[in-house]
Amino acid sequence: MHQRRTGRLIEPSVRVQGDFGNLEKRLNLAKGVHLDHGVIVWLGDRGGSIHLADRVFVGPYTFLGTFSHELQIGEDTMIGAHCYIITENHCTVRKDIPFSQQGYDGADVLIGHNVWIGCHVTILPGVTIGDNAIIGAGTVVTKDVPAAEVWGGVPANRIRAV
Repeated sequence: MHQRRTGRLIEPSVRVQGDFGNLEKRLNLAKGVHLDHGVIVWLGDRGGSIHLADRVFVGPYTFLGTFSHELQIGEDTMIGAHCYIITENHCTVRKDIPFSQQGYDGADVLIGHNVWIGCHVTILPGVTIGDNAIIGAGTVVTKDVPAAEVWGGVPANRIRAV
């Protein structure tokens, strides 16, 4: 469905799941945002939010999720197909109860402007990616990535400056 007023392109197969309370404040899609086929946006019930700035492209079958933290993606950022970006993870501290019953732990994920995230990238809670960075295909990002650097691998490591 194309929304001419805002210039957003949201493919019909995009799914928004979870808690829809205060949806207008929790899911902010700026002008020129394109959510491609099969994108899943997950909003847990603890008030986290997802903000996509102007001209963000989210590739097919990518998962964007939050439970109680902020996921912010800066303008002109491109996210490849089949990526996974999440602000929370299951708690695993206690061994006397199942992990599924321990709740969630996490932190904000902040992605700068003009970032290129290749396909099949995983970005874990608490990560900040600086402006003009490039994340190679298949990378697992577990720590902050400085601006204007190329990172790749599992776990992510610096390859070179842009």
